Amino acid sequence: MVNPPKTRASRNSVPVIPALAEILDEYRRSVGNPETGVVFHSGNRLPINADKVGRRVIRPTLRAISLPWYGWHAFRRGLASNLYAMGAPDKVVQRILRHSKPHVTKEHYIKVFDRTMVEAVERMQAQIEELRRAKEDRQQLELRFDDEQRAAAASECSTGNGFPHRSTVRPAAGQQIFSNCVGSD
Repeated sequence: MVNPPKTRASRNSVPVIPALAEILDEYRRSVGNPETGVVFHSGNRLPINADKVGRRVIRPTLRAISLPWYGWHAFRRGLASNLYAMGAPDKVVQRILRHSKPHVTKEHYIKVFDRTMVEAVERMQAQIEELRRAKEDRQQLELRFDDEQRAAAASECSTGNGFPHRSTVRPAAGQQIFSNCVGSD
């Protein structure tokens, strides 16, 4: 049984993009090019059951490519949100979805994806990565500098005249240079 549309707005025509029109024309020719009746039927001119199509065709197809199926309502919300994100005014989205009131479409179907939030988070992540790299570079420099100081201290423990060598290199705040020289204080 086919239920009539709920409202007068639901009975309006639906705009179809050329790519979809080609697919629908090919489908219509494949089923005998009927002039009237339901577009999609189960072979006996009765309309197909959308839930069965979801269960038998859509879900297995999505599962094969590791995507979840959230149902027909989510499908319509996705369509509304994408149309709006591409610049279609909410009134136009309302008419495409054939809702009687624009506020229904805007409040329950259009989910705004704020690109500025994503960009802000991406900038924050870039700053964190930059700080991590700077910290790693500083740590590598400190290790290399510390190793060079120890090597220099070990080779310069004696000046050759029996007196220990005093380095003019001063440690950074909070660091201490240990001498390997015998007799140094």
